[in-house]
Formats: sequence, C-alpha cells, structure tokens
Amino acid sequence: MATMKIRFNDFKVFIKKNMGSLPLILIYGSNQLEIKSKSREAITLICGPSGVEEMRVSTFTETELLKDPTIFYSKLKTVGFFPGKQVLTIESATDKIVKILTDALKSYSNDDPTILITSNALKVTSSLRKLAEEHQKALCLPIYDEQRDKEKFELRVNSSSLNIDDNKISSFLKDSRNFSSVNSFMSFMENLELYKFCDPSPVSFKEIEILLSEVSNPTIHDMINYLANGDTKNTIFLLQSLFNVGVTTNQIIILTNKHFSLLHKLSLHKNNPNIILNKTYPPLYGHRREQIIQHSNIWSTKLTERALQIILRLEEKLRTPSKVPLRSILERSFLRISSFINKQV
Repeated sequence: MATMKIRFNDFKVFIKKNMGSLPLILIYGSNQLEIKSKSREAITLICGPSGVEEMRVSTFTETELLKDPTIFYSKLKTVGFFPGKQVLTIESATDKIVKILTDALKSYSNDDPTILITSNALKVTSSLRKLAEEHQKALCLPIYDEQRDKEKFELRVNSSSLNIDDNKISSFLKDSRNFSSVNSFMSFMENLELYKFCDPSPVSFKEIEILLSEVSNPTIHDMINYLANGDTKNTIFLLQSLFNVGVTTNQIIILTNKHFSLLHKLSLHKNNPNIILNKTYPPLYGHRREQIIQHSNIWSTKLTERALQIILRLEEKLRTPSKVPLRSILERSFLRISSFINKQV
C-alpha cells in the first residue's frame, strides 16, 4: 500500500475500505472544528454509534502518555468487554510521542484498537506527520481553513434555481474563502435567488458585487480600507470586531494578501490602472473600484512589496505551531503595515 495522505473527500471511503487493517489515523491542521468533526466521524465509522457507551473508545492526553507509556501499551493489547473494534484517541498531539507510537506500531496486529491522533498544523519536517504519511497502512488527513464546508458550498450552488452559465462565477460562489462564514454564504445565496426571481438571465459579477456590498459583513473590507489608508486605530478596532464575529485569521490574511497583490500590480501601471482592473477576478465596480484606485495612489511598488513580505510571513506562521496567539501576531503585523503609510518610508 502506498503512502496514505488522502484528500478531504476520500476520508470516509478510505476508512470503510480499510477498517479491518487500519492501525493509525492522524488528522491535523488549522481547522480544529472540522478536525474534531472528522475525529467523531472516524470513531462512529470504526466503532458504530454505540462505541462510546460500550467503552470501546479511550482518550489519552500527550502528558499521560509521556508520564507512563505502559498504560497506553497495555490498553492497546487489552480485549474489551464488548465485541467490536476499539479506538484509542490522542488529542492535540505533538512530535514528543513519536517514539511511543513507533514502538506501539512495531507489535501492532489487526485485532488491536485503531490509534486516532488529532493535532494542530504540522510542519513538513514533523516526525509525527512523517510517521503517519510514510506508514504503509496509516491514514493521514490534513485539514486547513480553506477546506471548510467545501461540499456545502458546491451543493448549494449546484442545487440553486439560478442561471449560472459562466464557470468563473460558479467557481467564485463555490470558493468558501470569498465569504466570512457558511451562514453569510447561505444568506447571500438566498438574497441572490430573490434578486433574480422571475429573471431568467444569467447571473453577472456586477449583480454579485451589488449584493455582496449590501448583505455581507462590510467590516472586513472596511478593515482593509483603513489598513491601506494607514488608519492604525480603526484597523485594530475593526480587526477585533472581525475576531468577535467569528472571522478567522486565515480569511483575513487571504483577503489582505489579495488586496495588496492587486495594489502591487497597479503600482507597476500607474498611468493606466484600468489595464489591471479590467482583468481583475472577480471584477470590481463602483465604490470598491474607486477605493482600490485611491489606495494605488498611496502605495508605491517598494511599499507594497514590503507589505507583501509581512503577509507572506503571516501565511507561513498560519501553518506553523506557535506559542504566541496568531491574532496577536496579526495585529502587530498590521500595525507595521499601516506604519509604512504614516511614516512614508
């Protein structure tokens, strides 16, 4: 069997197919809500709906394992009172337990419980990640924020009554990164269907832009606008507001990167910004277009490159475990970016 780092949509099928010979499952990434959901799904698939009640699911912390690995080894070889497969879960694991897992897998048999591990984002060099990816029978599933509810977005768009004949529009609507949450996306789709009620003409980007400006949470665009204008006070205030309503750091970084990447392109075409704006996907209209042109008059090529370097480091930190909360790093980084305009250096 080849290395078993699988795709998000293949998770359920893989477990069902290999249930009798699945020693280890590692689920890791930045999307902890989805990771917990997939963990519960795996337990139900392996143990059935009554697995927890029948005490066929045992949970360990990394601290417990490091303190006394023999408890884990003993549980791995203990036959349960109720018949059926068992699962041993280890939550928020790190590279520290790799030796314990390696020793356990050396004597593993198909009758032993499946070891289910959840973790935060892991580097490519992580020994825990390498153990799962390189094991011939293990399952390894990375889950990041951009994967959240992808199927829900696709299903909602495909089942709508809208006339969507442009693949770019369809792709835009199905991309969860273009909306602050699932609820905002669902609300937008309802409004779009009402807007196009009794109108059989194809949906246009202009209609989408009009509705997005009315129904989506405008603070994310306002925050980026304040950031690009060097308004430090309102940037941090609105950044906190975004966190409070559930907008993730990943969404903020992606949209900020998109905005400053566009500013960089515009800085190279100061004399004719329409060359770039007319090719922008999705197209910009009205107030948003005026805003980006205004920002382009403030940001030089040098400054946008400095800002993009900071944003690039933020994206790297997003996928790297850190003791410092990412929100704090984000705030400090945005303070630096806004200071470029205040100091004009």
